[in-house]
Amino acid sequence: MDVNKSKFLNNNQKEHKKKSFLVGLFNKLLICFILVVICLIVMKTNDKFKDFVENKIFKDNISFAYLNNLYNKYFGDILPSYKSSETEVVFNEELEYKNYNIYYDGYKLEVENSYLVPIVESGIVVYAGDIDNYGYTVIIEGIDGVDIWYGNLKNPSVNLYDYVKKGDYLGEVDGNNLYLVFEKNQEYIKFEDYFKN
Repeated sequence: MDVNKSKFLNNNQKEHKKKSFLVGLFNKLLICFILVVICLIVMKTNDKFKDFVENKIFKDNISFAYLNNLYNKYFGDILPSYKSSETEVVFNEELEYKNYNIYYDGYKLEVENSYLVPIVESGIVVYAGDIDNYGYTVIIEGIDGVDIWYGNLKNPSVNLYDYVKKGDYLGEVDGNNLYLVFEKNQEYIKFEDYFKN
């Protein structure tokens, strides 16, 4: 009897989680739909708002990392998920290096051999692949609007369009040189200037 009761309770919990997931997803889609309709109505009736939206969308670069971070702050994850409350942070580090020098458009940092690279700023992975002079490179569009290139990597732990958090594990350095480039609005930022902020 106890085995049947246990199976019934497990099935009941699974059904409840499934219903909660669908209700959460439906609510978030409904909120998005309502916001879009409101924006369209206001754009139709207010020329200043219409010009503002057109300038922001068609003339400026949109930081999807910033939008994703803003959405997560007020509404939670896009898809409702059920994470265990017993999760434990395994890797949460700051960037450590011995020395740095100018290297092409960025900088070459001297690090430990096969150094485990932490992510400098939360954001979205917008590129992962080989780049001349940088080797295997991951580019993350940060929530601060700065694209950070991490070059000379091996064994990356991220995929294209992943949302990643500051301090998380990115991958290993191939050897003992990590290449970093900081770019915002197609202009390169100095190493010292970026870390001042």
